[in-house]
This record gives sequence, structure tokens and C-alpha cells, in this order.
Amino acid sequence: MRRALSLAAGMFAAEGLSLRGEPVTGAWLARVREEVAARPAFARARMEDVRRVALRECAQRAGAGAGFADRVFTEYMRARHAEVRLYPDTLGCLLRLREMGCRLGLVTNGNSRPEPLGLGELLEHTVVAADCGHRKPDPRIYRYAAERFGVAPAECLHVGDHLVEDVDASTEAGMAAVWINRGPPREAEPGRAWRTVTTLAAVPALLDEKPAGTA
Repeated sequence: MRRALSLAAGMFAAEGLSLRGEPVTGAWLARVREEVAARPAFARARMEDVRRVALRECAQRAGAGAGFADRVFTEYMRARHAEVRLYPDTLGCLLRLREMGCRLGLVTNGNSRPEPLGLGELLEHTVVAADCGHRKPDPRIYRYAAERFGVAPAECLHVGDHLVEDVDASTEAGMAAVWINRGPPREAEPGRAWRTVTTLAAVPALLDEKPAGTA
């Protein structure tokens, strides 16, 4: 996604478009997308549709001509899904968890698809925001996921890399949250994360010290 956002920002620069004299950045494009996604009208919208509307709004704010936003969207989506690949530690972690008897699922706001990556057989449920009407960081998407598995949130362990959308939201839903921090190490763990790891390979061992009630 970061590569795709960088490419989209470059298309604005190539057209000489800016935001009040400042360059259009991938971070700004991402913020506008979050603004659009938070609107009630988009609660059940596909993430692709949210992105299209957000890019149109960005193009309008930057003074782009007709058709520009749709060109950016086409290139963004091509780059977004090109060469998508797993982190090296992903498959081994999931296989080990399955061997340990864990039931696995994916909670996504919309663009993550397990099947193209060969993970479809490993995941029992994929919870998509557009299908259930709740979008991260709304904790209800995690409660909905627990319902799909037929268990209480307290029986679930959620692993994610976003401190708000993954850690805070799943904790608020009643789950134990593991923060995977693949970036530069921080001095202390975030307060709401039950544990912090730097690789998924460390997750299976956490089940030996899981909170009471977690399956």
C-alpha cells in the first residue's frame, strides 16, 4: 500500500498539482481515505470504493482536471495488488498455530485477500468491514469476528501491526492484543498491548502464557 500511495503522490507531482503550495504526499492521501472511510455512508462500502472517492476528493482539493482521479485510481490499484507477498515469517507461524489446534481468521477493512496468497485453506473465517458493517477501529468488528467463531472475545488472541486499529480496538472488544512491531524498536510496550513481538515466529510461544480464558 505504501508503494501504491507513493506512486499516486508522484502522479500529482508530475501534473504540477499541490496542496496549498505543498507537495501531495502518500501520508496525506492516506489521511483523506481515513476521513472518507469514517463517514456513516461508507460503513458497508468496499475499500476500493472508499479509495476511489478519496482520490477524487484529493484531486479536487489539488485542483486537478476531469479524469485525473480515475487515472490515479487505476494506477494505484495496479500497484496496490502487484507483487503482493507474505512476510517470510507468516506461513510458518500460521502452520504452527494450526498444528497447535488454533482456529485462525482474518479481520480486514477490505483490501486483504488470503486466497491469492495461498492462505485460504488455513483461515476458517475472513471478516470484511464492508460485509459486517463495522470498520476498524470500531471494536464491534472484532466482536463480530468472535461471533463468527462462536466464542467470546475473551477467548481470542488478536495479532496486528496498527496500534489503534488493531491493538486498541481489539482490546476494547475484550480480546488479548499482540502488537507486531516490524519498525524501529520502541523503549516501552504500548499500554494496551498484552504483548509485543517483532516477528510472527514469536506468536506460537505466547500461547503458553496466554491470559486466562484465551483459546
